Amino acid sequence: MKRNLITKITVLIVALITCAACSKDIVTGTDPYAGGKDPLGVGFYINYPEPGTAKPGELVDFYVKGLKGKLDQINFFVNNTAVEVVSAKDSLVTIKVPTQITSGNAKIVVGEEIFYGPRLEIEGNTSVDENYGMVNGFSGGVYDILPNAGGFIVAGSFYNFENEAITLNVPENQKVYRNGVHFIDANGKTSGNMKFGQGTFGGGFVRSIAKTSDGKFIFAGAMGTFAKRMVNNIVRVNNDGAIDSMVVEVINPGNDPKNSLDTVSAFNGGVNNMIIRAFTTADNKVIAIGNFTSHFKIDYDYSSRDSRRYIISSAKGVIRMKEDGSLDSTFALNNAGANGQIMDAAMIDNDRIVIVGAFTSYNGKAANGIACIKSDGSLDETFKLNGNITRLLKVSYNSSLKKLAVSGIFTGAGASGKVNNVALMNTDGTVDDSFILRDIGTGIINYAQILNNGQLIIDGTQQSYAGVPRANLLILEKNGELLQKYNSLGPFTGALYKVTETKSSLGEPALLLGGSILQFGQKTVGNFLRLEIKN
Repeated sequence: MKRNLITKITVLIVALITCAACSKDIVTGTDPYAGGKDPLGVGFYINYPEPGTAKPGELVDFYVKGLKGKLDQINFFVNNTAVEVVSAKDSLVTIKVPTQITSGNAKIVVGEEIFYGPRLEIEGNTSVDENYGMVNGFSGGVYDILPNAGGFIVAGSFYNFENEAITLNVPENQKVYRNGVHFIDANGKTSGNMKFGQGTFGGGFVRSIAKTSDGKFIFAGAMGTFAKRMVNNIVRVNNDGAIDSMVVEVINPGNDPKNSLDTVSAFNGGVNNMIIRAFTTADNKVIAIGNFTSHFKIDYDYSSRDSRRYIISSAKGVIRMKEDGSLDSTFALNNAGANGQIMDAAMIDNDRIVIVGAFTSYNGKAANGIACIKSDGSLDETFKLNGNITRLLKVSYNSSLKKLAVSGIFTGAGASGKVNNVALMNTDGTVDDSFILRDIGTGIINYAQILNNGQLIIDGTQQSYAGVPRANLLILEKNGELLQKYNSLGPFTGALYKVTETKSSLGEPALLLGGSILQFGQKTVGNFLRLEIKN
């Protein structure tokens, strides 16, 4: 072994001598990256500022190296907002937090060079409630949130909640489903007060929830089954979460007596496409909104347990169904509907329906992007939004203040002609000209909702508001002004679909936010969070 080691060392020495001799003949090419500017050597050498959280007007220190000889060339930004440099040394820069700013990362610009630094938190009156019990949240989008029995029914396209679902490699009686709809308590934990079985297992989702006057619930969306029962995009459940069902006689093709009866959904109605919104009336009828063209009803006299015979009726976009699910022809008779896509809807005064979208007429009558449908199904031709309307994306209604919030792509609305992108409307169709959305650049507002205190929460693709870089989610005053104290948190990553007012763990006003939400501030969220708002 010793002889082998000596041999290996000898070979290595010979190889090194040979390579050294060969290197004299190697010609080295020029550096392909040469000729550029020498690096400036600037950088943040401590990854936090002092203090880490500051209010507008306060001074904050950032630790930076390599600024000697360049102190008169630097420009300092936080969240892309220019800040005042109070003092600058070779290793320390002190900035003053401006009056209008959102939390974000720092950066120094020296000439054409950009050097990124640590995050500065801006203190404000809004924060993600850290005491909320939800940790992982929902595995997919949240579309609707309805308060009920001290908790909340949550609907969406999710298939799991808090990683609780167990559907593989366990007996059926041990499986746990979290598909499309789930009931949580006031602190964001699973509640056993409502159980939905398999829910929308198989890929469907619930888009809208409505409560009937007798305490039951309508779930509507895109689903072929619910809790293992066949449905056509809509179902009614009892207050414990079980399907409101009934037993019917059906054709029995064999001799087994049990095949003469079938347990089916008591709500015998549905449509051929997704339902965007569903509403209930005082007499428990159901109004469904979407871009469907047909209503389905099962004729059990000609159906068996395994085969259904459908009665199909023309029904376009906005229909009303009776309590048993059958089509209310007094409302939908000869309904031509909207001549373009319906994107959202709201019920006002527990009576009329306002739809918005990319259409120009309803039932053959002019309705540019918005239409108000009366309780008899006819169009209220006095209810209009003036201006240059490309399309309206969202409408929401605050029943306490009796005001609508409409958002989309439009300009020149209201009596003043100055209402753009978001309009607050009264129930007679007039526009509240006191609310003016400030400049949002090229962004689009995808969501707007009036809160009970008159403030407005909006979400969209805008990157700034009134010229100041901001998060996509903002809280505005009644006139459209943005107050710094409610808008210091950022970024907001995702899209907002639903807001429900509640209380925080400390009893402060709070908002439940549902949507396709990944992050708010430094908090990673699972499409759902509770936002605390301090007055």
